[in-house]
Amino acid sequence: MSEPGAPREAARSLLERLGRWNLKRLGARSRTEVVVVAGGPGHGGAEGAPIATALHSFVFDRHPDAPPTAPPLVLMHGVGSSATTFAKLLKRLRPHVGPVYLPEAPAHGESETPAAPLTPEVLFRIVRQWLDTVPEAPFVLYGNSLGGAAAIRYAIERPDRVAALLLLSPAGAHGEDGELEALVSTFDLKSGSDARRFMGRLFERPRWYHAVAGNELRRRFALKPLREFFAKAGAEDLLDADRVAGLPMPVLLMWGGAEKLLPDSHRRWFKAHLPRTASLSEPPHFAHSAYIEHADEVAAMVLAFLRERGVA
Repeated sequence: MSEPGAPREAARSLLERLGRWNLKRLGARSRTEVVVVAGGPGHGGAEGAPIATALHSFVFDRHPDAPPTAPPLVLMHGVGSSATTFAKLLKRLRPHVGPVYLPEAPAHGESETPAAPLTPEVLFRIVRQWLDTVPEAPFVLYGNSLGGAAAIRYAIERPDRVAALLLLSPAGAHGEDGELEALVSTFDLKSGSDARRFMGRLFERPRWYHAVAGNELRRRFALKPLREFFAKAGAEDLLDADRVAGLPMPVLLMWGGAEKLLPDSHRRWFKAHLPRTASLSEPPHFAHSAYIEHADEVAAMVLAFLRERGVA
């Protein structure tokens, strides 16, 4: 495991190595940039010493078939994941959008582990600072799970830089009593059977690669930065309902009937608090990772929404 502040060892699973090879085969450029943010205990607390973290991303130049005015697209992954999971989706979206950016969150993929403990607030600050460096804005911002929560927070704080917000089973909603603690506990994978059950909650049905991917997730969730992240996650990190309701850009929420990781109270919270102009799609077969399982359908849904709203 990498020491804080040192580059992380590249993910070791065969699937992850193949995924990185595949992105580069599709034309991705690998980029690493140092992001500096203020330290501190969190919301409203005094800021401590600056935290410098090298954040890795993959960048795709504008596709030759893409319209010259098509907006850039940023795809943000969930906790324990990486940019490699977007290969199928971006292949379908690239001919219709501008340049595509795939950042990897701190302590994920090939990004550094911050020198400070990886609290949700530190992660969001680093991601926000990186998004501020995307040269072409406004861009279309997509986020799944934790990436969805980060995308919403960024859209709240930088609305002028977000042309449209695309969300698939985003985190950050307020649930019922005890649900947050129960959700955090599901990431504590103590055995192979725990990992298999967790994979079953991410997907609609079993896939051949789930055993390998489950073991890799179990390894990642056991690393110190993510143990710190889950230990520090609390109600103060959840989204503010009034600020969510005030999002000014077009918003698409995709939340499938096969969602098994996030409780249904979270879906109801987003339906109640997203702007009335937001679009909601609830395909019965979409699970938490529908962008992997059903990339064609997710891409078609996204493109139809962007065209309807005049974004692309």
